Amino acid sequence: MPISTASPCTWQQRNEPLLATYNAERSIANRNAVVDANLPLVRRTARRESQRSGHCFDDLCQVGSMGLIKAVEAYRIERGSSLSTIAVPWICGSIRHHLRDHCQPLRGSRRLRELSSRAAALQTQRRRQQLPPLTDTELPEALGCSSATWLEAQSLQRALQIASLDQPQVQADGEQLCLHEVLVDPRTSDGYSRARRAERRRLLWRSLRRFERSQRRLLLARVLQGQPWPVLGAMLGCNARAARRQFLDLLEQLRQHLGPELGEDLLSP
Repeated sequence: MPISTASPCTWQQRNEPLLATYNAERSIANRNAVVDANLPLVRRTARRESQRSGHCFDDLCQVGSMGLIKAVEAYRIERGSSLSTIAVPWICGSIRHHLRDHCQPLRGSRRLRELSSRAAALQTQRRRQQLPPLTDTELPEALGCSSATWLEAQSLQRALQIASLDQPQVQADGEQLCLHEVLVDPRTSDGYSRARRAERRRLLWRSLRRFERSQRRLLLARVLQGQPWPVLGAMLGCNARAARRQFLDLLEQLRQHLGPELGEDLLSP
C-alpha cells in the first residue's frame, strides 16, 4: 500500500475531528479510527527501519502499530501538540525495542541487558565525579541485585560482544596471535582429531555431572569465564579465600576422576 503523500496541513485537518471525537468519548472504536487514519506514519517508519536492519517490513509494521496505539491512548489534545509529534517517537521506540530483543544473533534476557547498561552508566557517573569505580563485589549491591544475577549479566554481555578476527590473543607462552590464527580450520582438521575432541568433551561433562549445581557453576565460572575470587565468594556466600580453596579441591577431584594425562590436558591453568 503506497505511503500517503498528503501535506501535513491536510493530515492535521483530517485528524482534528477524529481526535475531537476520541477526546469526547475514549472508546475503542474511536481510538481505532484515529489509528487507521495515521497508519502511514507506521509504514513510513517501518520502511526506514526495515532498510536499515534488513528485517521484515510487515513484521515491523505490526510492531509499529502497537506503538501507535499507545501513542494515541497517551495523546491529550489540550496540550496543543500534533499527534504525529507524539506518535513517531512511540513508533520508533516500539520497533527498535523489538529489533533489540528479537533480532540479535544471540538472544538473552532483556532484564540482564538492562542491568549491564545500568552498571555501565553507574561507572561512567562515578568517573565523572572523580570517584573510584565499583568493584565486582560492590556492583550487585549498588544495582540492587544478587551476585548470581550480576554474574549472569556479565556473561551475557560478553557473549553479545562481537570480536574481530584480527584481534590479538595472548597465549600461555606470552606469544600474541590473531584470533583467526588461533581458530582451527575444520577443513584441515582430520576426522580422528574431531572425534578425539568430542570424546574428551563428553568425558569432561560426564565428570562434571558428579558435582552439585553450585560446584559446577564455581568450576565453570572460574575456568571458562575467569571470574575473580571475590565474585565467586559472593556467589557461594563465603569469602574469596574459601571460594579459592573450594575451587582447588573440586579441581583436584576432577583431575583424579579424569586421570592424570587427560585431567592435566583439559584443566591446565
